Amino acid sequence: MNREVAIQTIIHNINDDDLIVSTTGLISREIFEKYDRPGNFYMTGSMGAASSIGLGIALNTKKRVIVIDGDSALLMNLGSMATLGNQKPHNLLHIILDNGSYASCSEEKSFSKDIDLCKIATEVGYGKVVDVKTVNEFIYAIKNTTGKLGFIRVPIKLGGRRDFSRPLDLAFIKNRFQNFVRGD
Repeated sequence: MNREVAIQTIIHNINDDDLIVSTTGLISREIFEKYDRPGNFYMTGSMGAASSIGLGIALNTKKRVIVIDGDSALLMNLGSMATLGNQKPHNLLHIILDNGSYASCSEEKSFSKDIDLCKIATEVGYGKVVDVKTVNEFIYAIKNTTGKLGFIRVPIKLGGRRDFSRPLDLAFIKNRFQNFVRGD
């Protein structure tokens, strides 16, 4: 699976009222360009903060919150997993697209292959932890990791398109997202 297929799989297998918080870099830019919608919050410029923002949102809404993170962004703020595990928001699904690199930068390797992110998620208290290998496993995990704090690790190939437009009207995106969360 590559980033494009992984993102497409997520978008096509969530509900219209689900909230998406996507990590900085290529993940957010691809979602913005191809799948922009009021329920998306693009974390721009703060690598590693998507899961913490997703937690704050999940604790204040009944809607399902999907955090789409990268392995390197997660490693930048690994302590966020302990906080998520402690708070256990039942409506948060944390998806890690793991290509073993800092893909949005210059593709230098991360050390995600040297640690077991799923084991960490289990140990800190995530309720449902899945390491998928195929698109069908991924679809099943997205649809069946509900009702408790979920974690899905998706190994993906490095590479893919890099010339996506950037979400630049951040005040508009924030206000639109807040209105969507409130149901306005």
